[in-house]
Amino acid sequence: MSSALHYVINLLARREYSEAEIRHKMQQKAFSPEEIEQAIQYCQQKNWQSDLRFCESYIRTRSQRGYGKLRIKQELNYLKGIDDETLNTVFDGMQIDWEELALTTLSKKFPHFAQVKDLKTKQKIWRYMASHGFYAEEFSHYIGQGDE
Repeated sequence: MSSALHYVINLLARREYSEAEIRHKMQQKAFSPEEIEQAIQYCQQKNWQSDLRFCESYIRTRSQRGYGKLRIKQELNYLKGIDDETLNTVFDGMQIDWEELALTTLSKKFPHFAQVKDLKTKQKIWRYMASHGFYAEEFSHYIGQGDE
């Protein structure tokens, strides 16, 4: 077994990785492009590495931590190197109620969100929810309807 393949297997034994993450790690370890390609292809043929499976796992983990679809998509695309087609395929197959998740996240951070009347607090809630990757339509109707 080549040292490149051994390295990838050791990585994948601990957790799921995207193909782009593995490539990056292998480049840092100075493996040749041919070694990198062969090791990744072998692991994908054996179904040890799968970007689809990685995405599903990542989405589950991040959504359980209170992050919305927009933030998770950006992380997967820009940080983990997952292409848009794979992202859309995986998100379409996930059974996550994003509006319910938004409500849960909102309740944890702002337990009295429904009674909020002042504009400054509403803005704080909006910024928090937007930074966690929720679309306005997933949470805006829950926030108190007081005088501004």
